[in-house]
Amino acid sequence: MDHRSIVAEKKRLLMRTKLIDAATRVFADRVGPAPVIDDVIREARVSRGTFYNYFDSLEQVLAAIGQEFSNQMITDILPVYDILQQPWQRASVGFRVFLVRALLDRKWAGFMALPDAWPHHTLLAKYMGADLENGRRAGQFHFDDVSAATDFLMGATSQAIQSIRQGVADPNAYMNAYTRMALAALGCTHKLCDEGVGFSLSYLKDWASGRLDVSKPLWALNMNSKEGQLFLGYAATQTGAAKAS
Repeated sequence: MDHRSIVAEKKRLLMRTKLIDAATRVFADRVGPAPVIDDVIREARVSRGTFYNYFDSLEQVLAAIGQEFSNQMITDILPVYDILQQPWQRASVGFRVFLVRALLDRKWAGFMALPDAWPHHTLLAKYMGADLENGRRAGQFHFDDVSAATDFLMGATSQAIQSIRQGVADPNAYMNAYTRMALAALGCTHKLCDEGVGFSLSYLKDWASGRLDVSKPLWALNMNSKEGQLFLGYAATQTGAAKAS
């Protein structure tokens, strides 16, 4: 590849990144009607023709952002998630950590609440599908089809993220209820559902507070925020109550 080709490719990548960043800001900060292409090109300060040189539709941009965000989220949580061995533990922690991030990171939640932010060909879908199959083999989960279960859970998580972003009366109680219902939807016993709620809360409290010797992504570092203290305070209270009983 000659110098001019290298420069042209670099410019193309920079423009594509510019459009993706603009679309991310537009959707993360949206209020009212759903954004359209004009909103994106206005934010990026480019022409409509420039947009169509890189993407055929707004949905294509959203799919590109969704894949990037989804893969990055899995990379972020692997240090705390991948050391867990039991499928029910991995599932309960996976469900809750997405909702915790929605509480801490409003802009991320604004995009991940969109259905198009959950494309099928991502690390998230790969890991979730593998965990669901392993849980079924272990007799912890009971469902008919892995793909259907994966789609169901991703859709439910998207809606839960939206609800937390918009505001629920008690975010922590909401996360508990969601984690319990998600495990129940997988066919877990009542006992395992309860264990999943308690384990995921305690485990992520230890992670967020630094008691686990694993790295944390940038979005999980500021636990001194109002939202961070809301989560840690509740988790500490519930963990203490569980130990006392």
